[in-house]
Amino acid sequence: LTGRLQPLVLADLPTPVVKLKKLEQSLGHSGLYLKQDNLSSRLYGGNKVRKLEFLLGQAKLDRVTTLLTMGGFGSNHLLATSLHGRSLGLRTVGVVFPQPDCAAVRRNMAANLGAGTELIKIPSKYLLPIYIAKTLAEVRLKEGRLPRLIPGGGSSPLGALGFVNAGLELAAQIVAGELPEPQAVFLPYGTGGTAAGLALGLQLAGLNTKVLAVRVIDRLIANRPRLVVFLRALARLLASGADPIGLPARLGANLEIVHEYIGPGYGHSTPEAVKAVNLFSDLEDVQLELTYTGKAAAAFWAHAESIKGPLLFWNTYSSADIDEWVTAGQAHG
Repeated sequence: LTGRLQPLVLADLPTPVVKLKKLEQSLGHSGLYLKQDNLSSRLYGGNKVRKLEFLLGQAKLDRVTTLLTMGGFGSNHLLATSLHGRSLGLRTVGVVFPQPDCAAVRRNMAANLGAGTELIKIPSKYLLPIYIAKTLAEVRLKEGRLPRLIPGGGSSPLGALGFVNAGLELAAQIVAGELPEPQAVFLPYGTGGTAAGLALGLQLAGLNTKVLAVRVIDRLIANRPRLVVFLRALARLLASGADPIGLPARLGANLEIVHEYIGPGYGHSTPEAVKAVNLFSDLEDVQLELTYTGKAAAAFWAHAESIKGPLLFWNTYSSADIDEWVTAGQAHG
């Protein structure tokens, strides 16, 4: 399957696992761990780069010149696509919708401008299908060929293969003694490709670890039926390879959605997320944000008070330095 798809090598893998010793002391817990996907790339890390290895690999095979994707004004996915696409000589167009304003959102918007991303601002995320279709047609007319559509969050079965591999990567780290098998892994649940891919990868590795996916977007997008449909499509893609794969009988049996931490909605801060972001920063010098990882960290913190088995927080937020792109974007205006 890998030979057919020819994914690129964009990420620095495996990403490290470390013990959260000061958080452990604060909670009286002896088994808290961090998966440092924030270090997955010095250009732009986080969880998106694993997906982009497959998505941009196909784009290069098909010799496309322009990428089209979508997200909120401060989308990490859009910035990851823009920067990694730029490194491959690909232009990125982003259709972006409003989200609550904050410094992180403004920095990402500036960085996208600095990287040469074309931003198409729309009034509501519910209008995305119309504007995506319109932009596809406009780019086709202007450039003579369709751009490659990269789904929101990179969440397609093809992109999610990156997190199937991530599940196998974690299993290898457990075998190597870098951490015990976690009782649960916590990560944000947006478009779902990260959670679904990881859950299937862990099942394929024979682990009993649960994936607790902390919902950060509307139920219309993030819900159990959509996850099941996604997992079935991902399983079909895996089964299409030449290698025999023993797919699990119950896809997603190890995947649970945690709904209680979204607050008023996507991009809105919550007191629990603010507290978790501050705790991770003050105690462990781990930088999170309030849209995705802060809410997942709040759930991790709350569950650690009642679950004494080993727990793993998967840091999906890039820690790469984007100041160069921000400065260029601010100069751009």
